[in-house]
Amino acid sequence: MNLYINKFTKFHSICILPVQKMKDLKSKLPDLINNKWQLILINEGSLTNNIQYLSNSKICIKALQKGYKKYNDKNRIIRYVWMETSIYTSLIFARSLWILTCNNLSLININSNHPIGLSFITRQIDIYKEMHEIYYGYCQKIEKEIRFKEPIWGRKYTLRYKGESYITIQEFFSPRITNLFK
Repeated sequence: MNLYINKFTKFHSICILPVQKMKDLKSKLPDLINNKWQLILINEGSLTNNIQYLSNSKICIKALQKGYKKYNDKNRIIRYVWMETSIYTSLIFARSLWILTCNNLSLININSNHPIGLSFITRQIDIYKEMHEIYYGYCQKIEKEIRFKEPIWGRKYTLRYKGESYITIQEFFSPRITNLFK
């Protein structure tokens, strides 16, 4: 199955593992996904904080695109970013879809040049991360950016605020990210 990261970029999945299946396969998960990747993919905390600790450098956001759309009386923001180390090593490509209603419009002030999770932590906003699925596949555009030709892992999850779906995020990881564990 192919996923469209945006209108012009296709992610060719080799495997998509829904979270429900991961729960059923929990005893076999170490055989399917090594420990380093499990820590990255199944992490329910702040991935950005963890990467900053592992790399001992600040994670920077390189915004590629941000757009506003109105759909069924809801405002939506779509944001595409690269998360990089301070030495411009691209580690994560992320796409986020923000659904804004009158109940959560105050959250629109989250700085788009900062990682979303860190922005919530800084503003002391309590959110819940609901994991949906993990991907394994390839994308020529991402491979070109990270200068690495190897299948990549990705994941999709939704951030919930006060029980409501607020931001759905897809992240695609450079294989080099596991080098941070050394």
